[in-house]
Amino acid sequence: MTGPRTMGPRTMGPRATVPLAIGPGFRDRMGWLHTWAGVLVGALLFAIFWMGSLSVFDKEIDRWMIPETRIVPTGTPVSYDALIRPALSVAGGAAAYLNFLAPDEREPTVKFYYQDTDGTFHAAHLDPRTGAPLDLTDSLAGTGFIFPFHYGLHITWYDLGYWIVGFAGMSMLVLLVSGLFIHRKIIAEFFIFRPRKNPRRSTLDLHNLTSLIGLPFYILISFSGLLIFFTIYFPWAIQQPFGGDDTLMARELFGAYPVAVTGEPGTLGSVDAMIGHAERTWSARAGTPVQADVIRILNYGDAGASVYLRNTFPRRRVTLSEHIMVMDGATGRVLSDYSAPPVKRVFAWIEGAHFVQFGHWPLRWLYFAAGLSGCVMIATGLLFWIRARVRKGVGAPVKVRAVRAVAVGAVTGLMAATGAFLVANRLLPKGAALLGQDRSELEIWVFFLVWAGTFVHAVLRGQAAWREQTCLLAGLAFSAALLNGITTGDHLAATIARGYWPVAGLDLMLLTVAAVALAAARRLGRAPAPLPAPKVTTAQSPGTAPAE
Repeated sequence: MTGPRTMGPRTMGPRATVPLAIGPGFRDRMGWLHTWAGVLVGALLFAIFWMGSLSVFDKEIDRWMIPETRIVPTGTPVSYDALIRPALSVAGGAAAYLNFLAPDEREPTVKFYYQDTDGTFHAAHLDPRTGAPLDLTDSLAGTGFIFPFHYGLHITWYDLGYWIVGFAGMSMLVLLVSGLFIHRKIIAEFFIFRPRKNPRRSTLDLHNLTSLIGLPFYILISFSGLLIFFTIYFPWAIQQPFGGDDTLMARELFGAYPVAVTGEPGTLGSVDAMIGHAERTWSARAGTPVQADVIRILNYGDAGASVYLRNTFPRRRVTLSEHIMVMDGATGRVLSDYSAPPVKRVFAWIEGAHFVQFGHWPLRWLYFAAGLSGCVMIATGLLFWIRARVRKGVGAPVKVRAVRAVAVGAVTGLMAATGAFLVANRLLPKGAALLGQDRSELEIWVFFLVWAGTFVHAVLRGQAAWREQTCLLAGLAFSAALLNGITTGDHLAATIARGYWPVAGLDLMLLTVAAVALAAARRLGRAPAPLPAPKVTTAQSPGTAPAE
């Protein structure tokens, strides 16, 4: 007998010598997928990335759009015992549910939510120094309009907005993976940007550069966005481990604790003392200072009243909602002391990494820059598709014009609509109403009407719409900064002098946008150089450029 044959390269036959490489056919298919997925969802992705980038500074946008909240934090702890009486006066003396959101350096007012005995919810802002309710400019601003637009598009019918954004998130992951396959010189492309080349080539260079610079961020933000809303996309996934028992699930994952109404009158103990106990307990457990930023009083005035405390937005950590404590409203006795289990902490870290609520300003600016890089990547991808087909004379003219109109409206149109939203905020008087719409709704109508108008303008004006809408954007951005100073007195020199950066920062960004838009409009206004005749080249990937 002979021993077992050695299965080396020589005895495996010719198949063993075939290299494990990606063939041109596979790369062509990936290029086709990358091209058409980008064309079909590029406009939607730009809107999501643009609003997501602005949401990094949503609370600062609130300060700009709601001038009455421009309160400089004093650093003095808020007394919630002192706030209860003015809060009850706002609620009309009868409220079954009182909820306070603690102020911080980004949100200087105390947000107060309450529920009437008939179940209706209301909201107000309280001055943390006096407890007096603030008469605010009626505006959804950053946290009420821009931030929800990012993840729901303000489409609430059957949660359709969440599903559309979820589809866009999946498409983004497909685009990122397919983009890696079609580019064979990734490292080289990271260092190549030729702005003085022809527009088509420089557009592709910028698309490749921004794709690679922000690649880890794009993957993180797309995947985490999908995971955050998995309870909508796959509700059975979270219900299965608990046998469909929603009460058990809420207790184990979210620290819920049921409290019952007794129907007997009762008194409320010191909420400040309860907060102090909870914060000391949490800080000792975490080894770092932990603050209660959600203070909720349930069944107020009843003998079964309870105080619910939560640490939702850690100042120095990414993870959200790690600690929850429920205490007896009369005695302060701890009824429930919840700390998130390891699996929930992982999920809470993913939430925190996406929502960017931590107090780390350099990292916040990095998020903002990465979000804008994503906007540039998407916009240049659409531009390259259009310019490539115009240069080569391929594709139905109607199809090219349609994609160009969608790209113009989605990019410059959306930014112009955002500028119009800010201008409307400064021009509409308090108490404005029209056709049954209150002031905050009128601001939103201005946004959507201007945005819709930019699509119509793009259809009518074709290529010239890029320059004309860029000029519109410059004018709106400059006007918004100017109107802020005129209508509030908080002009740029004044806010910089007193170091009030939430407003000064936004004014500076508006002026920067105006300057960049004017420079872009000037470049777009130059007469383009004659295009060379299309070259006859061999078949290649749709996602790569022909040889120049």
